[in-house]
Amino acid sequence: MIHGLFGNLSNLGVIAESLARYCYVVQVDLRNHGRSPHEKSMTYSIMAKDILDLLDQLCIKKCIVIGHSMGGKIAMTLCTLAATRVSKVVVIDIAPVKYDICKYDNVFNAIECVNISGVKNRNEAAYLMQQYFIDQTLILFLLKSFRQGSWMFNFSSIRDNYRHISDWNTYQTWWGPILFIRGSLSSYIDNRYLHDIYHQFPQACIRMISNASHWVHWDNPLHVLSTINEFIIH
Repeated sequence: MIHGLFGNLSNLGVIAESLARYCYVVQVDLRNHGRSPHEKSMTYSIMAKDILDLLDQLCIKKCIVIGHSMGGKIAMTLCTLAATRVSKVVVIDIAPVKYDICKYDNVFNAIECVNISGVKNRNEAAYLMQQYFIDQTLILFLLKSFRQGSWMFNFSSIRDNYRHISDWNTYQTWWGPILFIRGSLSSYIDNRYLHDIYHQFPQACIRMISNASHWVHWDNPLHVLSTINEFIIH
């Protein structure tokens, strides 16, 4: 299970807890996130290699990969670079496309403001971040990684590598089963990107989750869980 940008291994915890009833579940902190090492590079091929190295360390020959947002792009990269190691893929609210590199400018500026201010608690940090017109849900998500005046993620490396994170290279076509979960209130997967999805993943199945933003698994966890369970079991 692979979290998204600025997240950590707990972000998909609701899904992980449910799947752990019948699967062996591995949740990861990606490089520059959570408790994992801080590194300068953050391309998708490098992060997919991190996951492959972990699978080797755990002696896992084949697995189902679930990824949200940036984690979904890592999952897609993994299944095309190491097809024999992946049986099924679940991609949560992200498409195999290049996104607007300016999408997170306000977020980067808000985090930088918190850093410069030297505030120590989350309420003060939240107040500062609200000045940058960021969605309240996103602020709460970011502050999960704010502890005693510092961020768990490596802000400078993420900011320096964001052009890679927002980008996408079309990899080898993967013919395996892959589920794309789409939030009805999110713009990350819209009709413009359907051609890109089916071009690279001809067996793709796309499911819409109602009343859900980009954080689909937070907004409608029961529907997300039932959709994933149906895909994995059948």
